[in-house]
Amino acid sequence: MDRDLQALQCSRDLLRRARAAAEAFRRVSPADAMKIAGKVAEAAAGRARRYAEWAVEETGFGRVEDKIDKNLSGSIRIYEEYRDRPVGGIRQDRERNIVEIGRPAGVIVGLSNSTSPVGTVYFKAMLALMSRNAIVFSPHPAALACTGDAAHFLEKTARLAGAPADAILILAEPTLEATNALMRSEETDLVIATGGGPMVRAAYSSGNPALGVGPGNTPVYVDRTADLALAAEKIVEGKQYDYGTPCSAPSVVLADRPVGRELRGLLEQQGAYFCSDDELATLEAAAFPGGRLNPAIIGQPAGRVAQIAGLSLPPETRAIVGLLKDAAQDSGSVPPMAREKLSVLLGTAAVEGVEGAIGVARCMLRSAGSGHTAAIFTGDPEQAVLFGAALDYYRIVVNGDPTNGAVGRGTGLPATFTIGTGFAGKSSIDHNLGPEDLIDWKRVAFPAGEASAATPATPQAEPVRGTEAAVHSLKAEVRRIVAEELARN
Repeated sequence: MDRDLQALQCSRDLLRRARAAAEAFRRVSPADAMKIAGKVAEAAAGRARRYAEWAVEETGFGRVEDKIDKNLSGSIRIYEEYRDRPVGGIRQDRERNIVEIGRPAGVIVGLSNSTSPVGTVYFKAMLALMSRNAIVFSPHPAALACTGDAAHFLEKTARLAGAPADAILILAEPTLEATNALMRSEETDLVIATGGGPMVRAAYSSGNPALGVGPGNTPVYVDRTADLALAAEKIVEGKQYDYGTPCSAPSVVLADRPVGRELRGLLEQQGAYFCSDDELATLEAAAFPGGRLNPAIIGQPAGRVAQIAGLSLPPETRAIVGLLKDAAQDSGSVPPMAREKLSVLLGTAAVEGVEGAIGVARCMLRSAGSGHTAAIFTGDPEQAVLFGAALDYYRIVVNGDPTNGAVGRGTGLPATFTIGTGFAGKSSIDHNLGPEDLIDWKRVAFPAGEASAATPATPQAEPVRGTEAAVHSLKAEVRRIVAEELARN
């Protein structure tokens, strides 16, 4: 059989198997689903190093130690975030006199990327397990071996822990046609899209509900009241993390002019190398040939990027910095170093106060980053809120590394691997994706202002049509609720 036809047939078979798994999974209680997720998270964390090394070897992107950290974030840390909050079941809104019944989406199609391949599969599989959904992955071809092995391992572990068979599946031979078929199928209830802009747009045009993300392009404003040593440390730390591949990594440092010289010195102490004008011209020509980002520099250490560009840099270099000129001018064009770089490249500009920083950040938004992440280092909380309010970034990390702060490390933001960019970024969600986004709520609304509809209900699994035991269980729960309602009236 032709490879494309075989992939299409495989996509149909996977969706049919996933449908059976999803119907069975609904009969599992939210509390038991969370226990299953816990066992899978622990097993996945045990293979964090193995898959980190495999991903770097297969794709050529990033640092093993940071890939390990990502794999732990996508497994055990996500579980720890939600383990005390089972998702779904039956709950009561006493104030509005409404009983709510959670309904899992059903069959989810998850796209994975090449820069965080296993971490993304871990994360989306964990969300599916916690919300009692089945998931079918379409992996990035550049990371097919490691993601395929990880998905099979997760499925086997979940099954042994009590999940239905086939709750986690993966397309073995991904093609563009097969991926589109997965997203467009009537068997698909939801698409979670991670990857390049064209694939995310395809998910939104599939005819099925989709949760997609947009690109990042993070400005980092350092004002005159900031702890400059802390700012320099966190900026380079965030840029170095997995060699700049996270979308929330610092992209451009905006230094308040009175502290610009001191900040530069501190950044250099942290391993940032500031290019001369001639070096920057050489670097930009290599990094953005024809105006497009060169894939060869993505997720590479500074020494390798310098080698590609034909530059000679100190061996301790961790970030390569280029000065932006006239970045805030409303010319319509965006300098290369003001764009998303997915690498250890870092732009910088001196600005006149917060107004100047806002001007450069708006220039950056003309290229990419709407709805994603920005950061500010300041001793003035009002300044932080002003900076955030003036710009179409939906996560503003204050006095911390935005790379990890945006995904819940060191901030109160929810732990995630998928950042919604809202209306500004053409996304259907504006927050960090979590398991609660993979269920709907049915609402039984009693007359307002009367006695409470019911006492808080014990979470129950939603019944599947035709499943006698589950229907009987729901009937018993409904009788209890109605009896208590009648007793109050």
